[in-house]
Amino acid sequence: MSLIAGGRTNGEIAAQLFLAEKTVKNHVNRIYSKLGVASRHAAISQWRGHREIVG
Repeated sequence: MSLIAGGRTNGEIAAQLFLAEKTVKNHVNRIYSKLGVASRHAAISQWRGHREIVG
């Protein structure tokens, strides 16, 4: 999530982590599902809000 929140594209994340872009896309979609959101922006907003509550 930190890479997504940092504004990285799926392609950039894939290159940094030595993964296929499709693999990153699948992981991102799973993150959306777990957070109950449908967009990158919503996922980032919810993740940042949760981090502020946790510490």
